[in-house]
Amino acid sequence: MAAPENDPAVRIYVMGTGDGTKSPEGHLNHGGYWRDENEWPLERAQFQTLYLHDDGSLDSFEAMEDESSITYTYDPEKPVPTIGGQLVGMFKIKSPEDGGPALDDVPDFLDQWTLARNNLTEVIAAGGFHQKEGPEWIGAEEPYQRLKDRSDVVAFETDPLEDDIEVTGEVMIKLWVSSTAVDTDFTVKLIDVYPFSDDYPEGYELNLTDTILRARYRNSWSEEELMTPGEAVEVTITLWPTSNVFKKGHRIRLDISSSNFPRFDVNPNTGEPVGRHTHMLKADNTIHTGADHPSRIILPVIPAEDED
Repeated sequence: MAAPENDPAVRIYVMGTGDGTKSPEGHLNHGGYWRDENEWPLERAQFQTLYLHDDGSLDSFEAMEDESSITYTYDPEKPVPTIGGQLVGMFKIKSPEDGGPALDDVPDFLDQWTLARNNLTEVIAAGGFHQKEGPEWIGAEEPYQRLKDRSDVVAFETDPLEDDIEVTGEVMIKLWVSSTAVDTDFTVKLIDVYPFSDDYPEGYELNLTDTILRARYRNSWSEEELMTPGEAVEVTITLWPTSNVFKKGHRIRLDISSSNFPRFDVNPNTGEPVGRHTHMLKADNTIHTGADHPSRIILPVIPAEDED
């Protein structure tokens, strides 16, 4: 056995090298492999900037027009449902009707965790899923639709890729945004879009990593700064690190909205103290995409010749 000091500095799991078929268990074969690295972040990463356009495209060319934008209405009473993701702790204790303990069953202190552990059930499944609503997701309603088809989700995606592209590291999004509200949220989600196949006739839109920004904390985690309605501001959002091969024929997609519930609590859009709001308001939120306000995503791309 090798001594710890001789171990590689970093070991990562590179996703996305599967064949995209459906497994006997009904899961997407997204695939992947373990790889050793000498540092983190990877020094050989080359940062590629893709610009968001008002037609929903995502490419390496800045907009020709000075001003362009997309506006959507965020209603905190009808948030976008969470469909997978990097979830921790989304569990509940089963009810007596589902085989859980009786409501008046209070075990000794040292046995309480055992009782909870033996009766936990998942509230929201963690991991990657096709980004389409269904009866298993909290807040989803019929007719169940793909999230990108919701009026409160704005999707930006590339053309089908001509070659495999490995993205490994932190993905950064720089958005120019404005709102009719003094405070609102902006959610971002990186998607690997599979083409149509026999196993997946409508394709498969796999979530890789996501996060959220509360606008009042756009410049500081501790000092609040409310927005001026209608005024465009630039925000920087950094996604959790990921490593994924977007295969030839796939698309890279960025979904932007203002809610992802119950993974994140909803913003009432009022600007009141957090957790002490008295009402909720709808907000018209705008993503600016023109040359004067170039919203963009910056990808850490690993050169193909360096891949194992």
